[in-house]
Amino acid sequence: MGRFAARLTIAALLAVVTACGVDTGSSVGGPETPEPVVVGASDTVESELVARLYAGALEAAGRSTEVVLGLGDRADRVAALDANRVALVPEHTGRLLHWFDPDADVTDAEDVFEALNKSLPEGLTVSDYSPADDRSALALSAAQADDLGARSIDDIASACAGMTLYASDTFREDAQALSGLRSAYGCTFGTVVPVRSTSDAARELIVGASPVGGTTAAAPDVARDELVVLADTNDAFTAQNVVPLFRSGVLRADDVKGLSVVLQLTTADLTDMAGRVRGGEITSADAAGEWLAEHI
Repeated sequence: MGRFAARLTIAALLAVVTACGVDTGSSVGGPETPEPVVVGASDTVESELVARLYAGALEAAGRSTEVVLGLGDRADRVAALDANRVALVPEHTGRLLHWFDPDADVTDAEDVFEALNKSLPEGLTVSDYSPADDRSALALSAAQADDLGARSIDDIASACAGMTLYASDTFREDAQALSGLRSAYGCTFGTVVPVRSTSDAARELIVGASPVGGTTAAAPDVARDELVVLADTNDAFTAQNVVPLFRSGVLRADDVKGLSVVLQLTTADLTDMAGRVRGGEITSADAAGEWLAEHI
């Protein structure tokens, strides 16, 4: 009778365990392998480079990844995140802030990041930003900077009305760049000529009489053509630090920790890599691999 009672007790316990939804088919279990993180990038060299840096950092932390290129503009990238076609994309703090909150008027890096976190819609999040900053910038040719004795925007503020600004498409993406110049320096250019790329703006500086280039801090053309970037001592331009934008709940704590290696990325690093890729010296995958090998 004692053995019979024991068998009944065991059977009853198994019934309870099964009713609770616990798998009794195997005594050995383990964590499920997470899905690969799909990292997307736009069609720019810089976006592809940073996407490969994020993917490589995640791989080094033990998470498998896939890289999808050519997503297009910010609307396309956000739509790809919303549709779960990608899980993470590289972004810039200020441009992303103005996408979700066009009226935001902060420019300091920390203030921009704080405002960005508040502006993000449910389902999207960011982790910490890197020092790499592609904020708007004004540039002069070396000869013109020497003639004017100009090293900061303050040095040309009083002469802006008689100057022509050749504004690249990336510069114009900062909708508050020109209003920021007016409020911070009293600088309003006599003529603003839109040009497509920073290369076009740089070309105008080299051949023009008295133009100013509207470019960005990480543009390889600035370093290649030895242009003088004017210091923005009054913070007229919004910080544009590199930051990962991703779907909430996709990354584990170890994944986010792995991404932190990219917090070492500087503006000079990004400019140098982009210049080498554009010049055909190296592929974006190899450039990202070299950088990660030096920093992990």
